[in-house]
Amino acid sequence: MADADKPKLLEFDISAEEWREYEWLAPIDGVIYTRAVRIERPTKLYLRPGGSTHRVVDGKGIAYCVPTVGAYGCVLTWKSLKGKPPVQF
Repeated sequence: MADADKPKLLEFDISAEEWREYEWLAPIDGVIYTRAVRIERPTKLYLRPGGSTHRVVDGKGIAYCVPTVGAYGCVLTWKSLKGKPPVQF
């Protein structure tokens, strides 16, 4: 695929966050299972409009691909660094 044909990724600076945590709720046979992943010191968020996932890069350069918030029971929480606005965008 030529670069001009690739879907555009949007990039956001989220370095003002201390951490962000994704939690998934999965009902299986009447039991609700949960799974949480905490990303410490996230720096960048990448998303593709209309996409079903987004990417988060942490302070160590590790990239995480997670479902769009709301998909698969995904809930997102975060804590901003002290003195930073609680919501960036």
